[in-house]
Amino acid sequence: MVEVLIVTGPLGAGKTTAVNRLLKREAARGGRVAVLINEFGAVSVDGPLVASERPELAGVADLVGGCACCSLREDVVKVLAGWCAQPEEVRPQRIVLETTGLADPSDLVDLELDPELHGKLRVAGVLTVVSALTPLHHLQERGLLRRQVAMASLLHLSKADLDPSAALAWESQVRAAHPALPQARLWNGAAPPDAPDPWTCAAPDGAPEAGAAICDAATRLLRGHGDVLRLIPGKMVVEFQPRHHGKGSAIAAFMEEPPFRGRVPVFLGDDTTDEEGFAEVNRRRGISIRVGPPIGGSAAIYELPSVTAALDWLAGTSAKRRS
Repeated sequence: MVEVLIVTGPLGAGKTTAVNRLLKREAARGGRVAVLINEFGAVSVDGPLVASERPELAGVADLVGGCACCSLREDVVKVLAGWCAQPEEVRPQRIVLETTGLADPSDLVDLELDPELHGKLRVAGVLTVVSALTPLHHLQERGLLRRQVAMASLLHLSKADLDPSAALAWESQVRAAHPALPQARLWNGAAPPDAPDPWTCAAPDGAPEAGAAICDAATRLLRGHGDVLRLIPGKMVVEFQPRHHGKGSAIAAFMEEPPFRGRVPVFLGDDTTDEEGFAEVNRRRGISIRVGPPIGGSAAIYELPSVTAALDWLAGTSAKRRS
């Protein structure tokens, strides 16, 4: 099965440098690797640069004039499907997908579920590249950057050699928000030799279904949070009672239990008492959704007008991202 690594991050972070190093390493080990580059402008800049430096690639495709996550997604699927359909002896074993800095990676991590790609391709991970020179407050104020970091399976802090103290501050801030996210500081564009491999450090799949064990664990945990939670009979849904705090600690308790450990938490909230829950779910790289009228300063990554809209989106439709 063909592996795809998504490389994302803000404009000017150093994504193309990271991509070139990835391609060079794959070619050096004798692997067949292709690259798909998405640029927002009308004229390609990075594509010819990569193609000229890496003539040994199994394939180079360049999509311009839009984002791979939205207007050009069909084109992305078409290119990937074409590579997957090639004879095994020439088919790329790995594909690096470099997005524009304006792309939301949460719209690309499900590529392997597309009918044209299902069973032929798997997303190995998301490498997010962020410049250490980026103002640290952007992580809180810019929704797209928050999502690019939250969706990462590995974070590269580029330009750490230009301001080591800023890189350390970024590393600490990201660790506070996403303690399980591996990071690497880049010096002169290169990761240290012992840095995690972007192809293999994605989060493991969720734990297998545990049936009654999940209900037992939920019931036991509810005894300790009876004023905050209740288990809805017949459904694997836990409801937080309104106007109570402590939701973050309750979510943390659930996610440390073996039946839940390794799963992706999804939390819907609609008032200020839910902010602690949003923050905890974000730390665990889950899905935090605020439902209702938009408000400023919420920690939720996604925003939807109602619970019905949120459930429809979770079933496969698209959510409105916070900007």
